[in-house]
Amino acid sequence: MRPESTIRDGVPKRVAIVYNAEPAPQAQTGEELGVDDAEPPQPSSKEADAEVAEVAEHVRAVLERHGHFACVIPVVDHLDDLPALFEALAIDTVFNLVEALSGDARREPEMARLCEALRLPYTGNGPGIMRLALAKDMAKRLLASHGVPVALGYAVLDATDLADPAEHGLAYPVFVKPARTDASIGIDRHSVCKDFAAVKARVAFLARHLTGPFVIEEYLPGRELNVAILPDPFTGQCVPTEIDFTGYPDDIPPIVTYDCKWTPDCPESVAHSVPARDRLTPALYAEVCRIARAAFLALGGTSYGRVDMRLDAAGTPRVIDINPNCDIHPEAGMSIAAASVGYTHDALVLAVLAGASLKARHVPAPHLVARPRVVGHVASAH
Repeated sequence: MRPESTIRDGVPKRVAIVYNAEPAPQAQTGEELGVDDAEPPQPSSKEADAEVAEVAEHVRAVLERHGHFACVIPVVDHLDDLPALFEALAIDTVFNLVEALSGDARREPEMARLCEALRLPYTGNGPGIMRLALAKDMAKRLLASHGVPVALGYAVLDATDLADPAEHGLAYPVFVKPARTDASIGIDRHSVCKDFAAVKARVAFLARHLTGPFVIEEYLPGRELNVAILPDPFTGQCVPTEIDFTGYPDDIPPIVTYDCKWTPDCPESVAHSVPARDRLTPALYAEVCRIARAAFLALGGTSYGRVDMRLDAAGTPRVIDINPNCDIHPEAGMSIAAASVGYTHDALVLAVLAGASLKARHVPAPHLVARPRVVGHVASAH
């Protein structure tokens, strides 16, 4: 088992656990949203937002059990009140669970940037990898330039900017997803498209509810692997788990949809993470760990996270997503991975806390590279 305390010399930390509270709902009708009975419901994030509050309470309980002072601070649309509050509470460390502000995941880096400005150590990764990982088209360009195998594809701004994926060298089926969301928002059974008509309909649907661009990439038919990186990519471990789709509905492709992650009673909820060490050959296990560490470091990762992969038709692992500061709920995939290598959930939380620091000095600055063009190929075949 891992060490169960991070208190050294009898001095506990004073920790502010900051998370994004769910924004107030906005009254919108189906007509205003462009939703009709013939298409799937609008992409949602409310269940994912609600779980962050649960995680914050789990973290508070762990830290208090181990002698730390811990307070939970929800934020909604701004961070303006935090500097004064941190000073009043004599906070010396921030446990950063902020994933969005005002429901906008693109604002996730703001909490890390505030901690850097205040010179206040914080958990998790720096703002650079958060910005890049959320921009899935940009991240794939960078990963491909580092030789990391990725799912091949391209990005479009909306349905008016759309050509047949076959003209970009992709074979059907293809996978269509938002390029600026996380938590599987905008992914459902209709994300796998078998022809150009389905691609056009899917991009048009997403564009009605989410801000582009949107990624169109090859659908990888093989197994799905999530590689946990804990507590950091420099000296920590890479621990693969596999998504077990046994019992998944026959009419839904074996992909991790939003409902699969966040809606307990839906048909997709039967999919679950299982430790992968005994399910992979030693060579494949070593390869997915190598790729995961390389991908995480290429984007500037400094702390815990998860690298998602699928195997292509030839059994080659390809990166499909990178998740810095991934979910550390006791039942989440990260906790399952950690438990498989001897971490209790308490030990996982304490290991994350022990890694709290200022991040800017550790990262050469991949987040300062020039922005690539949004439209066009996000990766090319090797």
